Amino acid sequence: MNSSRVPKILMTSLSSKIALYDSVLSQAKIFSPNASVIGVDSNPNCPGADYVKNFRILPKLDNLSTEELLNMLENWRITHVIPTRDDELRYWAQIAPLLLKHQIKALISSCDAINLCEDKLHFPQKIKISGLAQIPSFMSVNQSNYPKWVVKERCGSGARGVVTNLSKNDAVKHALSLEEPIFQPYIEGKELTAEAWVDKNGQTPAVILRWRDKIVDGESHVSTTFKNLDWGKRIAKLFSSIDGLRGHCLAQCMVDSKGNLHLIEINPRLGGASPLSLNAGLNSILWSLQEEMNSTDDLVYEPIYGAKLSKTGNLTFISK
Repeated sequence: MNSSRVPKILMTSLSSKIALYDSVLSQAKIFSPNASVIGVDSNPNCPGADYVKNFRILPKLDNLSTEELLNMLENWRITHVIPTRDDELRYWAQIAPLLLKHQIKALISSCDAINLCEDKLHFPQKIKISGLAQIPSFMSVNQSNYPKWVVKERCGSGARGVVTNLSKNDAVKHALSLEEPIFQPYIEGKELTAEAWVDKNGQTPAVILRWRDKIVDGESHVSTTFKNLDWGKRIAKLFSSIDGLRGHCLAQCMVDSKGNLHLIEINPRLGGASPLSLNAGLNSILWSLQEEMNSTDDLVYEPIYGAKLSKTGNLTFISK
């Protein structure tokens, strides 16, 4: 790939991710003042359509042939693609080698890593974690005797269909409304997100921790960065232990009353509250662009602790 080209980044599934668009654009412009970001969505009336400078309609991927997609990307002179929605990660990972032949780089993890993280039943069984407790997953509440349960879809976004703190009977009832439900024990505690950047060698030089202070429908609406070097090192080791994870990734964890970390899941993508991490020192977009030029030896990581994100409607406010 010609890494000397000025980046023109396609950010998929724009929806209402206005703050994320701004954050990606800001880091791209640090790399090159002439860099640009095109936000795309299949909905021409999505909240971000009237906001972003460069908006395009990208039909649903199921309705596009590979040839049609390539033609659109080449006509728009796209150099990089950043997927932002769980349901499309596998598609972009599968097509990444073909895109690269056309001088387009998808900033995404491997198919194997995405498949592993997406399957919330097998994920706990296949990941060996040092220093973190693993929350088990079951196909039936009868496989264990926990008093309280979390029910969610086996695959896809962890927020989809998730309900927490259910009795055994209520968990079984809620599961009837899901396509492929799994059951996890409910852990009482405080939820955090660890966002990280994983380099091309699978190393994780930067992790930012943030408390999920207010959660609405599984999404963090108020979040605050904080410092815990021990937790950061453990989570960095976790990310680096999973073959094929690359670029921006995040992990959802629960901290119980004894201060023990319990891993809930890993999402190999940017998240709804990622603008906070991107503005608090996790320069994952900049570093990914620099990595193509082999210029990350002087990677500058200066995290900002106590930074806060608040979401109101489609507006996101970040304070430092």
